[in-house]
Amino acid sequence: MQEKWRDFYNSNEEYQAANKAQLDHAQREYWSDESHRQMQAERTRLYFIAHPEARQEASRKAIEQWQDAELIEWRRQQTSIQWTPEFRQKRKAALHNTYYNKTIAALKGIHTEHGFVNLEVYQQYRLETRDKSLLRFDTFCQRYFDNQPLRAVEAVQNYNHRVVAIEPLTERIDVYDLEVPGTHNFALAAGVFVHNSAKQGRDRHFQAILPLRGKIMNTERARLDKILDNNEIKAMISALGTGIHEDFNLAKLRYERIIIMCDADQDGAHIRTLLLTFFYRHMLPLIQDGHLYIAQPPIYLLRQGKDQRYIYPTAGVTEQQLLEKSLRAFKDPSRVVVQRYKGLGEMNPEQLWETTMNPENRTLLKVTIDDAAEADKVFDMLMGSSVPPRRRFIQTNARLVKNLDI
Repeated sequence: MQEKWRDFYNSNEEYQAANKAQLDHAQREYWSDESHRQMQAERTRLYFIAHPEARQEASRKAIEQWQDAELIEWRRQQTSIQWTPEFRQKRKAALHNTYYNKTIAALKGIHTEHGFVNLEVYQQYRLETRDKSLLRFDTFCQRYFDNQPLRAVEAVQNYNHRVVAIEPLTERIDVYDLEVPGTHNFALAAGVFVHNSAKQGRDRHFQAILPLRGKIMNTERARLDKILDNNEIKAMISALGTGIHEDFNLAKLRYERIIIMCDADQDGAHIRTLLLTFFYRHMLPLIQDGHLYIAQPPIYLLRQGKDQRYIYPTAGVTEQQLLEKSLRAFKDPSRVVVQRYKGLGEMNPEQLWETTMNPENRTLLKVTIDDAAEADKVFDMLMGSSVPPRRRFIQTNARLVKNLDI
């Protein structure tokens, strides 16, 4: 019977091909299961433990086999075919991740044990393990953190955080946690409608929005404990990551630019002054190092047919003068549709992005010490505890008021 089956098999090429295909499919399906591979690996490990002579024999055969010059040349050719530019790039990326993960994990272990990144202990650990994938600390900083040791230490401290406790929130809060060091913009958007438009219009790859629900408290004369109890201020401190006052640490700043976005009206100016006063009083290095900006949204949209232009405020020019000058640029000023933007919430996300948030089009004013000091001075006069300066200011400037919100 066996001989007849063998004769049938050897004389039927179509059956041979079908049989090989079926066996190949069954093997691929079996070995694609991780549990099957693990079982076989364990059986192999146990076999060589029980039969050390088998390991020695396999080693002897391998050494003998690789003395064959033809086999070595064939292996070289196969390696050359395998190492395509794409394969080299993938291998380089894999090694890049391996070096980072193993080095930071080792540094984290030392930080956990000693309470800080002890570089002498780390170097001794590298020498003892002889693990070439553990980078020198200076090489680690240079390769992954632009040669900034403080950033590397912070990454080690934050690596592999563990969940200590889970606390349910009673209020739903939007969280934007994307960080791109050196490029990330962080906007303080005042008002719910502004927040909605800004959140929808922003580029999530490098822009984060923190909504401020109305005006923050007056920090001019407030005690520090009162300031830290304010929800809006706590949200800002948490988002920026620097701490405030004596605990301020600029190295922990999570964003490159902090942009204040407020409406172009009296309330917006008031909110902007409150924010500038807070930053000046409690986060002064933020201003000194050039991280604080004020967004410049347009105040008018002029349209005539397909021609539309956004008009931005200009220093030393009143709104009326700016509007009249802008209208003269059209062919028929009498037919221009004028839209006055009282608040950013009146813009749809596309308009807000195009005019105020797009780095290619937007206009930002960098806040300097002089700007913040002047805001602090004005706010102290208008909202401080001393009444006479405020009375003199109101009496002197009352007749200059053109638009009054009541």
